[in-house]
Parts: sequence; C-alpha cells; structure tokens
Amino acid sequence: MRTRIARTGFTLVELLVVIAIIGILVAFLLPAVQAAREASRRSQCQNNLKQIGVAVQNHHDARRAFPMGRNGIDQKAVSWAFFLLPYLEETAIYNSWDPNVRVDDDKNSSAMRTPIETYACPSRRRAAADRNFDNNNKPPVVLGAGTLADYSANAGIQLMTGMTSQEGSGGVFGGYSRIVAGPIFSGSHISARQVEDGLSKTIAIGERHLPPVPANTDEVMKDYAIGDTAAIPGDTPNTTFRCAEDGLATGLDDPDKEKFGSSHSSGTVECVFLDGHVAGLHPDMAIDVLKALSTIGGGETVPTEN
Repeated sequence: MRTRIARTGFTLVELLVVIAIIGILVAFLLPAVQAAREASRRSQCQNNLKQIGVAVQNHHDARRAFPMGRNGIDQKAVSWAFFLLPYLEETAIYNSWDPNVRVDDDKNSSAMRTPIETYACPSRRRAAADRNFDNNNKPPVVLGAGTLADYSANAGIQLMTGMTSQEGSGGVFGGYSRIVAGPIFSGSHISARQVEDGLSKTIAIGERHLPPVPANTDEVMKDYAIGDTAAIPGDTPNTTFRCAEDGLATGLDDPDKEKFGSSHSSGTVECVFLDGHVAGLHPDMAIDVLKALSTIGGGETVPTEN
C-alpha cells in the first residue's frame, strides 16, 4: 500500500493572498509612521529654537543687549549665529575666530566650517558645513565648506534695517526706527527695555524660507541666489535675516527669499520669541499681525493666539 505524504507548505495562491494582506497593512501603516517621524522632527526643530531662545536671553543677561544681527557688511563680518555660540556651549568654536582675516580664510576654518546641530532643522536637512561662502555678491572663492543654518533673525519689517541707506537709520550703521525695526538687525544693539511691544510679542529668530533656485542661475551662485550661504559670517543679509514686509512663505515654491517659511509638512513656521517661548505661525497669518510681531515698537494690538 502506498503511504500518502502530508503536504506542509503553502500554495502559490495562499502566498499571494498573504503578501497582498501585508501590502495593504503596510500601506495603512506607512502614513502613520511618516507622520510620527515628522512630528519628531518638528519637535526637534522646536527644541533647537528653544535652545536658541535661551541663548538669546543669556546673551542679553551677559551683554545687556540681544545679539547684534551682524557687525559689518564685508568678508570679515560675523552674524548673530556667531555671537550666540558661547551660549550654546560652543565656546571653543567662538574663540577660534580670527577677526583679522576673511571668514573664508583657512585660519577661520574651525569658526566658520564646523557643523552646529542646533542650527539645522531636521525636517529639511542634517547639520553640515557644505554652504558656499559669499564673496561680496560675486562668485565665491570657497565652495561647499561653510556652516549651514535653517534659522534667520527677525530684522523687522524691512530686511535691510540698520543699513545706512534705510529710512530711520540717520545714515548710521545700526540706526533704526522702532516702528519698523525688529530686535536683531544690521548693527543692532537692542535691550529688553527698548522692546516696547513686549518680549512675548516680538519674534527673535524663525525658520528661514528657501525658495526654488531661479532658472539659469550659475551653479556656484545658487546658495547666494536663495539666501542659503554660510550662516556664521554676516556678509549676506539674505541668509542672516528675514523680514515681515510681504508676509510668510505660502509654500515651498514661494520665490521670495526675504520671508520666514517652513519645511514641515504642516506648513507651520516655528519661531522663538524674545521671552524664550516657541510658537508656530500659520502661513496665511495676516501681514498686519506678522508685522506687529516683528517690530519692537509701534504699540500694535496682537491677538493672544498667533
């Protein structure tokens, strides 16, 4: 008599059914995983801004003023991102700066080419030193070596606040009008008592919008064209600052490189205020409200919920 051998494997149809079920489950699960990851990245971004906000306050306690937006306009200038380094536990990088040579000089490699985790938004990219150095608006001498940052200081309603040609400056670098100036601009030296609208109602630092690179832009000028050059130097206002003149970026394709904007899927623009609290601003916020949050004076009424 023949012995019947029991079948212990799966048929092809059964395997296909199991694979199909697994595929359906993964399809349902993947959006939830992506959402959880983005929530984590957004939380890290908020934490970065919180640390920056504490550094801004500590700078004020030590120097009796919020950090200067930038101390010059040439290739030796440094920005607020440099002045905050000692208050972000990066004193060694701060002390390595040689003010007598250009920021892109090899002597300043430690000060200008060291990745700073706190300055990178994880929803956009990792901390790195891969930005081009500006060269007085001309093709850069040093490519892909400068420290990046995804945050910019609030210069106020106008990006060029503090420049000698701006209304209210009196022809003085760092001169300003309180009704258009933010707390951190070119040559700024603003103290808490000068912020008439209140520290909790005035943006200090926010997420920088990066527009698409304009068509036909020379490869070596792409960082400059979108305001994404090396962030520790202070020679590029479109990297160092953002302003409220035309509102917040409406999306990733917004061509304006003077706006605050978000890389988060929600579109919410994370900002830290002078009192240290972090809040998200919706991209369709009324421009008048944004301007009120961006200036140190003017006495505007700002809604409690922003």
